[in-house]
Amino acid sequence: MAMTRVKYGVEFDTRREEPGGSSGSGWIVVLVILVAAVSFVVHMVRRISAKSAADGDPGEEPALVVEALSTPVEEPVEADEPAPPAPEVVVSDLHSRPSKAKPLLLRLDEARNKGDIEMQVSTIEQLRALPGGAVADIDDKLVSLLGTLNMRRLFELKNPQWVAEVAVKRGDSAIRIAQENGSTFSSLKRLNPSVDFDRLKIGTRLKVMSHPDFALVIHKRLRSVELHLNGRLFKRYDLPASAPAIPLETGAYRTPANLREYFRREGVRLAPDDAAELDQLVPRDTPVRVSES
Repeated sequence: MAMTRVKYGVEFDTRREEPGGSSGSGWIVVLVILVAAVSFVVHMVRRISAKSAADGDPGEEPALVVEALSTPVEEPVEADEPAPPAPEVVVSDLHSRPSKAKPLLLRLDEARNKGDIEMQVSTIEQLRALPGGAVADIDDKLVSLLGTLNMRRLFELKNPQWVAEVAVKRGDSAIRIAQENGSTFSSLKRLNPSVDFDRLKIGTRLKVMSHPDFALVIHKRLRSVELHLNGRLFKRYDLPASAPAIPLETGAYRTPANLREYFRREGVRLAPDDAAELDQLVPRDTPVRVSES
């Protein structure tokens, strides 16, 4: 049996036989048709799979990403230097987290999208207070983000919990204003970057930290220095990997006027920028506790 062209296409011709049996060309045509059909089916399956991946599988929990804040504040902010980017916090396997952690992690992501710094800070504090180490695997990143946000709250947003406004009086100097408010001259300058402190005028209104209740906790084993403000963690500073062990004996101490020199003398080898920042924030006689932890 062979295939032959007729008026309405190609069909089998039972009248024609080739020597040796059935025609090989007929089977080749059938094979080509089958290959083309399989290729078309595979192509359509791949297109459907690609579309499903692009739309997202509703059965999978998406990764939660907390990254640098990009939403500008409502009022223009005076700054003497650009703020460092907020650290990125990536939360995977959200579905496997404890039930109390899930809504807080989602709220943290929502606060980041809204640019709500206060909500982010309160949510991080609640996450870290959860029992059982619910977010222990991302705690370091949460603490790092908390410190970055608190520095923004202080120097960019001038949070009224910590910052007051005073007017320059006759006989005032910048150092005197800082001391009267239990703060430092360096933080006063950073809060008022556009003010010429060499030519202070009576009546000039200044932002100043209002009697900040700072405390330092030095962790010898963890090799870190925590700065607390009003009883809550403000920022943590980790020693560089190359720094030697902290030789300070456990106990209670007080900071001198120059905190950088104090750390250098006592063998607390912080990164230079971290030591300078602490010296800028922390006034004389701030309590220090050295812990073995």
